[in-house]
Amino acid sequence: MAWADKTRNGMGTKQEVVTLPASSYGYSSAIDFLKVKGQGNARYATLFAEASAVSGTNVDISLWGAYTSGGTKFLLTDAPGSIVDLTNAAKAQGASFNVEAYPAPYYFIGMLVDASEVANTVTLNLTKLD
Repeated sequence: MAWADKTRNGMGTKQEVVTLPASSYGYSSAIDFLKVKGQGNARYATLFAEASAVSGTNVDISLWGAYTSGGTKFLLTDAPGSIVDLTNAAKAQGASFNVEAYPAPYYFIGMLVDASEVANTVTLNLTKLD
């Protein structure tokens, strides 16, 4: 797993494909390209998630932070930007969230499953911010 540079219609994004876990949470690799500026201005990032399939009821998407790239994760918000759970009926969802509202040195996208999803993946696309 690693975030790769992509371009979508002229917009810079990062993309990662994550294999879902058998139970509980699975996480993206560390996101170090979303930097909090701390100037009091809102800065929005857009997250788009697309599941190859969903075996259980749904896959919950959340935003996590950590003080080091391999450190203990802490929950910043469930459903960042009100992203809707991934289901077989709605395998792709996107939403924007204010990075400044969730300051952390490193971020992770968490994916909570309610059934074994090891045969499935989620493709994550996240806008790059300077």
